[in-house]
Amino acid sequence: MNVRTWTLMILSAFILVACGGGSGGGSGGESASAATVDGENKTEVAEAAKIGSEKAIEGSAAPRSLVQFSQNESLSYNLMKDTVSFVSHGAMTRDTVDLSEYVCPDGGAAVYETSGQSSEYGSFTVVYTDCTYSYGSETTVIDGTATWTTNEDGSFSYEYDLTTTYAGETTSITGTYSCDAEYNCSYQDNFVEGGTSYSISNVSVSGNNSSGFNVSARVSHEDYGYVDIEATGLLLCSGGGFSSGTILVTDSSGSEVLRIDFEQNCTQMTVTFDGVAETVSQ
Repeated sequence: MNVRTWTLMILSAFILVACGGGSGGGSGGESASAATVDGENKTEVAEAAKIGSEKAIEGSAAPRSLVQFSQNESLSYNLMKDTVSFVSHGAMTRDTVDLSEYVCPDGGAAVYETSGQSSEYGSFTVVYTDCTYSYGSETTVIDGTATWTTNEDGSFSYEYDLTTTYAGETTSITGTYSCDAEYNCSYQDNFVEGGTSYSISNVSVSGNNSSGFNVSARVSHEDYGYVDIEATGLLLCSGGGFSSGTILVTDSSGSEVLRIDFEQNCTQMTVTFDGVAETVSQ
């Protein structure tokens, strides 16, 4: 299990990401229509696939929640359930609920305001301020806001706009997340890159930057719609992009129509469409 993933328990009170991802939902960048790759848009779709892969890898390490763990991780899973129970039972009669002790054990604060309501269902906005959690020598700090909604059937959803800082790097994550009563969860991250809006969902990430990352995800482009990607052997470059690995892209046809291969110089990638390969900038 990725050490950085462990720090996702900072957000355990307002749950975000299930281990291995799931289907995305909520508002924001995801298009309802599948993209059709052609000779005109192949480079833009390839760029979207690359950016989506980077964000998926980044997001697998950027803290979101305790639910990042499998339910077999009994300690984290039980803490997650206990915290949800704390939030939804009894605590709602207080005007200010301070979760810092549970969620930010190494400093900072996580609190939300209520209207003194007694119901255990409804929507509540939490504010994270320098919320810090450490695991071994790894420390993560979270700032931002998130709105959590609980439903009578036991399901809940979460909309988040958060900034996480880890190992000197700051990552912004904005999106939506939902879980059913059995903690089967899905999420969607929305982001803007180079003036274009994208989203990723259905995310699964494995591996590391030594053996190579493997990524499965749905990536949406604001103009073209969504594609499904399967990436293998991705090695991150220090300045962004990849120095190795392959991404296969499936479009509205249901077939793999685009292949992207990354070169060691970190500046170029080879895009193959309809049997024709072209080298373009990353």
